[in-house]
Amino acid sequence: MTSLYQAMLSQAVMGQMPSMRVVSQFSAAEIRQTLADLVAADRIDLANALAAAGQSLYPESEDILSISALLAEIQKDWTTAEEHLRKLVETQGAATTPFTWRHLIRVLRCQFEHVKALQVAKQAMAAYPNDTTLNDEFLAIQKLVFEQVPLAASVQLH
Repeated sequence: MTSLYQAMLSQAVMGQMPSMRVVSQFSAAEIRQTLADLVAADRIDLANALAAAGQSLYPESEDILSISALLAEIQKDWTTAEEHLRKLVETQGAATTPFTWRHLIRVLRCQFEHVKALQVAKQAMAAYPNDTTLNDEFLAIQKLVFEQVPLAASVQLH
């Protein structure tokens, strides 16, 4: 148990959250690990509070952006997950990982944003043409988008 985790729990017992001064004593990596520990202990309320503090302290941190996106995904808050993942892609730039791309694609699919998901999958495939998981995702979305086109045209004709 990290010292930040202990601080989170002891403050929660008193009905409070650790101050930004306390949280700011920890690195983004330590905050990320504590967030993961809080989620594992099903303390989503505390994890959300710590994620907000982490985002305030380290708005460009890949550690904070990625764990915040995962936290939003767990809660099925697809809009927030998408925001964090897009910022993560922007932060990582050309070094965006296949893992990040896959999560962004899946979050878009969960929002039924299939055309946007296809566009992101194309970007991902350009960066990682040999990634079989990304390729499978791309092909599945492509099929889905092209199956929807005739339906939309059919509805417009009637």
